[in-house]
Amino acid sequence: MGLFKTSTAELVEMAAEARTSGRVRFVARLIALSSSKDDAIDPWAERIEAIEAVGWRVEHFSVAPNDKGCVEAYVLFARV
Repeated sequence: MGLFKTSTAELVEMAAEARTSGRVRFVARLIALSSSKDDAIDPWAERIEAIEAVGWRVEHFSVAPNDKGCVEAYVLFARV
């Protein structure tokens, strides 16, 4: 269902580097193709779980459509 330019492994690497460098917040942008029906967006869940596994927890989640007809999520993580 999704259109992802950054792999889960790349996001996890960025999150781990941010944590190692002492950052207390990490923001990820996740993009999925728009859908006419309600669907689970499993790739989003996989990416969020993978980032949380390296020491972050979701603090805030915001979703908005973009100008290309896709849905973008901005996920703010706090360091655990």
